[in-house]
Amino acid sequence: MNNDVKLERSLDHAWRYFELHAQQRMTVFNFFLAISGLVAAGIGISLQQGMSFSFLVSLLGVFLSLISFLFWKLDQRVSLMIKNSEIALIALEKIATTSDASIFSSDQAQSKSTGLLSTWTYGKCFRISFMSVGLMGIVFAAIPYFINLSCKP
Repeated sequence: MNNDVKLERSLDHAWRYFELHAQQRMTVFNFFLAISGLVAAGIGISLQQGMSFSFLVSLLGVFLSLISFLFWKLDQRVSLMIKNSEIALIALEKIATTSDASIFSSDQAQSKSTGLLSTWTYGKCFRISFMSVGLMGIVFAAIPYFINLSCKP
């Protein structure tokens, strides 16, 4: 097997690995949004019903925090797999393409900027989403206890 065939197979393998896990990451995040939206709707409905559903509000708040943590950990794993494929693609780009056609290499160099107004990565946006929803879950889990404390004479 000559080097061109090996290089082509390596590029194809790395690209498929990247494509699979990038799609998997988006699917996992979509499931997170759907599940957390349903749980948040359940919390809202329970809060509208008054104090008789305070335990359910707490339980759903804890569940919301738990699923945020679990989906964050799943995203960490998929992100690692994507990064590994990007490393492989960058190495293969250096061998197989010109610098103008090295998409992954140039993207890696461009995404080094930080700050609030810089371009954010998917990972940063997802982490902020997981953290925000998880913190809201903790707040919702505690709300019934604060309501009970303020209602007692």
